[in-house]
Amino acid sequence: MRTESFNNLAFTSIAMAMTIEKSVTLELSKALLIMPFLAHSELLSHLANGNTKIKGIDKLIVDRLHCFANFNNRYYDNITTSLNAIQFLCEVDTISIESGLITSMKNIEYESSMGSRLRKASKASSNLTKILSEDTASLYLNLRIEL
Repeated sequence: MRTESFNNLAFTSIAMAMTIEKSVTLELSKALLIMPFLAHSELLSHLANGNTKIKGIDKLIVDRLHCFANFNNRYYDNITTSLNAIQFLCEVDTISIESGLITSMKNIEYESSMGSRLRKASKASSNLTKILSEDTASLYLNLRIEL
């Protein structure tokens, strides 16, 4: 199933803003990895679980190998929406981009009216930030993204 319609611009923008905010600054290439993680409901639930402690991408892939089988497809399914969300967040002054680094400029707080998926995305953002703190080349290699 293609996920780009499931992850619309509103969901993607808010989910990305929440993760970028926790990271403070994030490379553009790493920001494009946010939605492939959140597009898989089991992986999203795992990352949102308060008991989940991320030790590294290697351990996560070993523990949840089945969640990464189609990561490359999810990456390409979500790349357009992710880029549109980044552009939108720039236009509304929520983030800024300079020299390939995205910086959070506004605080996005989860509200119950945003729905349960964004609640999970908000909770997952801390664990996702830990994953995205790893080296970019290692992330793309370990996640088997074909460039």
